[in-house]
Amino acid sequence: MATNRRTRTARTVVATAGAVLLLAAGCTTTEPAATPSAGPSTSPSLQRKLSLPDTLLGMPKSMSRVLTGDARSQLDQLKREVGTPTSAVGWAYGGETQDADVLYVSGASGTVTDPSGALERSLRVYRISGTKLVDAGPLGGEARCGQGRAEDGSYMTICGWADAETLGVVGFTSSRPMADRTADFHAVRGALLQPAG
Repeated sequence: MATNRRTRTARTVVATAGAVLLLAAGCTTTEPAATPSAGPSTSPSLQRKLSLPDTLLGMPKSMSRVLTGDARSQLDQLKREVGTPTSAVGWAYGGETQDADVLYVSGASGTVTDPSGALERSLRVYRISGTKLVDAGPLGGEARCGQGRAEDGSYMTICGWADAETLGVVGFTSSRPMADRTADFHAVRGALLQPAG
């Protein structure tokens, strides 16, 4: 009887061990396990680049050399802030008549190692009284805006942004005082930024 019990116990242990081995073998694979991604890829094909649309905020590109020259006047400084630029833009929109509003855009893409410092340096050259932090919008980074008057007496709102890949300035000028332009700034920034590809 003791032999019979040992035999049954041994068979039970062997059957249980066999079942465990079969289950374990069925749950394994010879292929390596996938490792979770460390985050978004920073390959050059996914970096942000800047491009100029035909219109911004309903205004067409200006063909005025003076206005376009104003928009490009700080472009070299922006390019220096991004290391080796992958794109750069500078243009004016609107301004068809003497009293028409004008929108200036300039920016560069590349690698911005100090976004906060680059933004501060980029806005320093404009005739605006102190800049304040504003919501950077859905594209993130840091953004600042300030207001002032141009040499001709027109009203200005200058906004800039900086993130790890892009740096840019958007200037609004008008013969009339302006309300908050943050929403327009976000729209312009979004229209300028395109994924590289």
